[in-house]
Amino acid sequence: DAHVVNLDKLPADLRSIQTTPNYSFITPNLCNDGHDSRCVDGGLGGFQAIEAFLQKWVPMITQSPAFKQDGLLIITFDESDSSGDDGATACCGEQGLPGSPQQAGLFGPGGGRIGAVLLSPFIEPGTVSTEPYNHYSTLRYVEDTFRLRPLGYAGQPGLKVFGSDVFKRAAH
Repeated sequence: DAHVVNLDKLPADLRSIQTTPNYSFITPNLCNDGHDSRCVDGGLGGFQAIEAFLQKWVPMITQSPAFKQDGLLIITFDESDSSGDDGATACCGEQGLPGSPQQAGLFGPGGGRIGAVLLSPFIEPGTVSTEPYNHYSTLRYVEDTFRLRPLGYAGQPGLKVFGSDVFKRAAH
């Protein structure tokens, strides 16, 4: 697909509002995703690698004209790396997949409890929401933003979507 490109194309895309995509999904490579402590090449992975990745890309994105106008950057993980009540359990109405023997949570669909950082001109710096959200909440927010019909569990009744607890101000 012509819309799937290497991340090294992003700096040129971010130079102007006209060249910045309306939606980008960025996933780090297996070295920079914070998952494993060592990369395949033997270099440092884990938190050091993800921190270096974020220190490079986050300022580039948040200083771009398109982000300053009406951007949203969500930094999150696909799964928890802990067990027990703080990690392995499902969150906020998260459901297991139909026909799956696994319950929602760390060892089944959903990935357990994780955190997220949202950056936007519409979010007051230092905002903390204690409202529990899940990955379907994020998907539904994106679908609502682009006026798309919800997919799967993102369309479940009662699903909480980012609201005034997160977005507290108008853009500059």
